[in-house]
Amino acid sequence: MPQKKDKKKLKRKNIKIRNIRADSIDEFYEEANIPINKSVKKNQNRTEKSLKNKMQLVKGQVIEIMTNNYCRVEFDGKTAEVSLSGRLKQLKSGMRNILAVGDFVNVDISDIPRIEEILPVKNKLSRFMKNKFHTEIIMASNIDQIIITASYRNPDLKLGLIDRYLCIAEINNIKPVICINKIDLADSIEKVEEELTFYRKLGIEIVLTSAEKNINLDKLRDLLKGKDSVFTGHSGAGKSSLINKLQSGILQKIGDISTVNKGQHTTSSSVMIKWQFGGHLIDTPGIKILGLDSENKNILPKFFPGFKSLYPYCKFKNCSHTHEIGCEVKTAVEANEFDAERYESYLRILESLE
Repeated sequence: MPQKKDKKKLKRKNIKIRNIRADSIDEFYEEANIPINKSVKKNQNRTEKSLKNKMQLVKGQVIEIMTNNYCRVEFDGKTAEVSLSGRLKQLKSGMRNILAVGDFVNVDISDIPRIEEILPVKNKLSRFMKNKFHTEIIMASNIDQIIITASYRNPDLKLGLIDRYLCIAEINNIKPVICINKIDLADSIEKVEEELTFYRKLGIEIVLTSAEKNINLDKLRDLLKGKDSVFTGHSGAGKSSLINKLQSGILQKIGDISTVNKGQHTTSSSVMIKWQFGGHLIDTPGIKILGLDSENKNILPKFFPGFKSLYPYCKFKNCSHTHEIGCEVKTAVEANEFDAERYESYLRILESLE
């Protein structure tokens, strides 16, 4: 006797139907009917602010990244190793690095110290991984100033590189300070000052130093006092020599921290070290390969040094200052009212971002 065939079971999809008012068919979009991913919705419903009861929150600042969920925080005049709350881990799960050195956070100290809230940042310094997702890696946040270090000789001063770093500082809303080291090798200070006239006129802070001859180190120290600063600049410009002269042994301390953290799956060995005279030195490995990103191409015409007072008067809002008619920047260059060499530097940087 033939066996009965089992009836095919149908699985009903959990689809919610809702009315949509549309005055014309053109106003209807299929995207409106895409089901909402429940896990995404769950994350979106989690707020940046913790809703836990009986918390004792104190404000602190992240001074060292140990792992993606574990860091050292400075608060109430002391430091402590703290973890990230489970809520924040889930909320920030799609990020390459959840925390960055310099972040201000609220730490719950009612039990085992735990970061419950990451406070809004005033600025950040990032680099991008060159992959298909164009992943952003935040190296540091809440930076007071970036010390752009160059040497006058050995290697020779390259103003084009200074221009690039000034663009990075402007785009990221960080105050720049230009530090020209090895000034003892210059034939005359007047000649150096002449080369830097363009930046002086823009009101950019400039300090001429020599780590070898202890020239103007007090002036540089005064500029750093009470500020959280990042040093960057040309290879061989003498950044390490300057930092060691400002505070002996500070780089050794950073090196010791990096050695201790090896093998702990760190996302970064970024760290903030206190200056004895007040403020912090922010050290992050990514700063060595800091550069402009291709995403910056469209905003560079507004952020290149000296363009801020000119581009609003260009005929076109999206003027690239290269070929357009009615370009105020090109007009200023042709009238010798804007440094032609700096304009050529802008064109080279723009071309490199193609």
